[in-house]
Amino acid sequence: MPNILAPQKKKWLSNLVLLSFLLLVGGTAFLSNTFKTHSKGKNDFIEEALVFNNKELDKVTQLILKNKSGEYSFERADTNTGSIWHMTSPKDLSASSAFIEKLFTTLNTIKTKKLLLDDKTNNSNFSLDKPTAILTLTDEAGKSILLSVGIMNTIDNSTYMKISGRNGIYHVEAPSISLENITTADLIKSTVFEFDAKKILAFKIFKKNSKTPQFEVSKKDGVWSGPEGKALNTTRLEDLLNEFVNLKSSFVLDEQTDAQKKQASTLLSNGEYTVKVTMEDNQVYSYQTGAVTKSIAEVPLSEEPHFIIVENHTPIVYIVKKEFLNLFELKNDRLKSLE
Repeated sequence: MPNILAPQKKKWLSNLVLLSFLLLVGGTAFLSNTFKTHSKGKNDFIEEALVFNNKELDKVTQLILKNKSGEYSFERADTNTGSIWHMTSPKDLSASSAFIEKLFTTLNTIKTKKLLLDDKTNNSNFSLDKPTAILTLTDEAGKSILLSVGIMNTIDNSTYMKISGRNGIYHVEAPSISLENITTADLIKSTVFEFDAKKILAFKIFKKNSKTPQFEVSKKDGVWSGPEGKALNTTRLEDLLNEFVNLKSSFVLDEQTDAQKKQASTLLSNGEYTVKVTMEDNQVYSYQTGAVTKSIAEVPLSEEPHFIIVENHTPIVYIVKKEFLNLFELKNDRLKSLE
C-alpha cells in the first residue's frame, strides 16, 4: 500500500509547489505594476508644476547666497512695495534691486520636470552633496527655506535642487540667473554713471591739471557738435557715450574705513582724469579717477589691477577694473570719425 500512494503524493507536492510559484510570480507582477503606476502618477502630477508660489516667498526679508565666489547676505526692513534691499555681508552696501527682483521672479516661475529619489547616489551624481550654490530665504517670522543647487544639465538646460522641508530632489528648468556664477558686481548697484545719454547737454574729459578738455561735445536744439561747432552723428555719438553710462564697477564702497579713506585720497591725488557731465536740467556731475592699484584695504581684489572713481557730490567710491580706464583716453581728434 505505501508503494502505491508514494508516487501520487510526490505528484501532489509537485503541483502544489508549481501553483505556489505561479501565484508568487503573478502577485509580484501585480504589485510591481501597482507601484509603477502610482509612481508614474506622482511624477505626472508634479511635472510642470511651479517649484514656489508667490505666497511662499513674498514675506522674505533676509537672503543669504553662498557660491564659489563667497557668501553674501541681504536684508530689508519689511515686505512693503519699494522696500530697499541692503547687502549686510561681506560689506555694508546697497544691493542691486534689479538682481533681487530678477531672483524672485525666477524662483516664482521655474517649473519642475521630475521629482527624483533623495539618496546617496543621486546626491553625488547631481552634485548636491557639494552644492554649486546654497540660497537661504528667511521670512518676517524667522522661518527659513534652504535651497541647494546642483550641477547644470546642458543637454536640456536644467538643473537639480533640494529644498528644506520637502522630500526628493527637484529636477527643474534652469533658472535664468546662474546662482553658481554670481559675483559682487552682480549683487550691488555697480553702475558708476547713473544718467541717460539722451539727456546729456555736455560731456567733457579733462587730463590732470588741464583746464582745456581733451574731449568735448555738447548738444543744442537736439544737435550734437564738437568744440569747433561741427555737427556730429547723433546715433554714433550716443553709442559712444553709452559706453560710459554702462560702465560697471567690481566693488562699491559707500562707507569707508579710515584706512580706505586714506588710501582713496592718495589714489585720487595721483589720478589722471576728470569727467564733467551737464544734464538737461543744468545739473553738473563731476567724476574723478584715481591711480591704478592691485590692493585696497579689506577689498578682495586678488592682485588684479583696478582704479577708483569718485563722484563729486557723493562719498561713494567705485572700484573698476583697469581695462576700462581706456574709456577716459578719448580725445577730440576722435570726433572726426563722428561727423
